[in-house]
Amino acid sequence: MEYALGFVSIIVGILFSLYPYKTARFEERLDGIGSKRSWSEIEPADWKVLLNRFSGLVAIAIGVILIAFAY
Repeated sequence: MEYALGFVSIIVGILFSLYPYKTARFEERLDGIGSKRSWSEIEPADWKVLLNRFSGLVAIAIGVILIAFAY
């Protein structure tokens, strides 16, 4: 079980750390559902992009720790 959770954590962390702008934009568009603004006008803030990159790195570290200590 730890291997699967660690592997998923690493994959999600890689996506968040390599593509922080795209993942932040996707999150903001989900938050904008029901808004009168069009989806093309919704842009993430700089702090949100940085937070996504940092959380991706943390997710990678957690995944490595889970896999390393699975024994």
